[in-house]
Amino acid sequence: MLYFMRASASMRARLILIPSCLLALGIVAAIFVTLYDAKDRISSEIASGVNLGSILIGYALDDVVVAAKPEEALQQLQDELAHIRHISVRYKRYGGGPNDYTDPAAPNAAAPKWFRDFFEPERIVKSYPVTIKGEQHGELVMWTKPSDEVAEIWSGLVFLTDLLAAISAGIVTLISLTANQMLRPLNDLVDGLGRLQRGQFSGLGEICVVELRQIGEQFNRLARSLARTEADNHLLIDRLMSIQEAERKELARELHDEFGASLFGIRAAASCIIEDASADLNADRRHEIIGRAEAISALADSIQKQNYRILERIRPVILHQVGLLNATRHLVEEWRAAHRDVDCEVSLPPEQPAFDEEVSLTSYRIVQECLTNVARHARARSVRVALEINANHDDSLAASTASRRSIHVSVEDDGVGLPADFRFGFGFLGMSERVRKLGGQFNVSNGARAGALIEAVIPVADVAA
Repeated sequence: MLYFMRASASMRARLILIPSCLLALGIVAAIFVTLYDAKDRISSEIASGVNLGSILIGYALDDVVVAAKPEEALQQLQDELAHIRHISVRYKRYGGGPNDYTDPAAPNAAAPKWFRDFFEPERIVKSYPVTIKGEQHGELVMWTKPSDEVAEIWSGLVFLTDLLAAISAGIVTLISLTANQMLRPLNDLVDGLGRLQRGQFSGLGEICVVELRQIGEQFNRLARSLARTEADNHLLIDRLMSIQEAERKELARELHDEFGASLFGIRAAASCIIEDASADLNADRRHEIIGRAEAISALADSIQKQNYRILERIRPVILHQVGLLNATRHLVEEWRAAHRDVDCEVSLPPEQPAFDEEVSLTSYRIVQECLTNVARHARARSVRVALEINANHDDSLAASTASRRSIHVSVEDDGVGLPADFRFGFGFLGMSERVRKLGGQFNVSNGARAGALIEAVIPVADVAA
């Protein structure tokens, strides 16, 4: 039942199953027509043989009476009557033994017993007295042989069934091959839609089926349109990211140069007020002024620290000061200090090469964003951060990068993992676009530790000394 339910939903199964059922019905109908009047034909053939045999025996007995050698004439008569279909003739002397009207030489084995039992008519036995010179010497016994006619019908039925089955098998095979050929463009179309879903916009080859050619042409137009749209989107995203980085640089410069100098001036002025108040004023007034000046200095110090944290988020100065590896180690240490309930392990290469500014910033941002997500969503007990430079990986992610030198960034936790309906948020989308812009690969999946695994392979064109 399940097979037929699946077949009813499959076009290929319909194309094969429906003609197969019709051919099977045709075979059954042919068998029915063949057997419909089989009994009547067998009876008619038997009656015809009996009539012919009776006539020939009557004429032959007249010849035997006048023959010079009656015994030889009787033997010759039996030999000649043996060629008549559907009857057997035997000469029996009176008192010569029991009657035996079976046909051991008849092809009974050609038809199965159930078939013979159903179609064979009752056996007819006739006897003809043999009188020689006025004395009765015996009799000629003639009985019917329906088994050979039944065998002919059975042989014809088997041949017809085998022929129709062979023809049906050939037709079904041709239909199957034709269905495969006709449905191949649909399979190509499904594969093409899968490529579109994965962001691969290659078109379909030429479709030979006229009815489906227009669908293929429309699909290719859609693929070209999506490819142009995707390229435009990437160009726009790259432009936006460049503008964003430029604005961050400008904002970081303003915060560092202007804000920093102003805050330093406030703290210097507060120190001067404290010194002047200590020298000239009375004790009560002096303590009040000193207290307010210290409050101003503490507020300026707090603003300075907040300004530093904002600078770290906008444009990490530490990258320019100590390089990517030390900056990553410092980032992990600060995160570990803020989240003491989570065991954070970091694996960094021993060397400290200098990378392109955008490569270093992208790698640093990936680690930063991943640690933020672990703290917010993972509910993890441990997390592992690893950076490998120019590593040779066997996995498909690293193998898919064209560059021979690369940075492999991975962050894995043992938390709750990714939900079934996981989709990129703004953080993952930003990381993915940063890596794509540099020609790398970015992947988010569930790792071996049951939590989330974020990997990025970033090609490095030039490694500075």
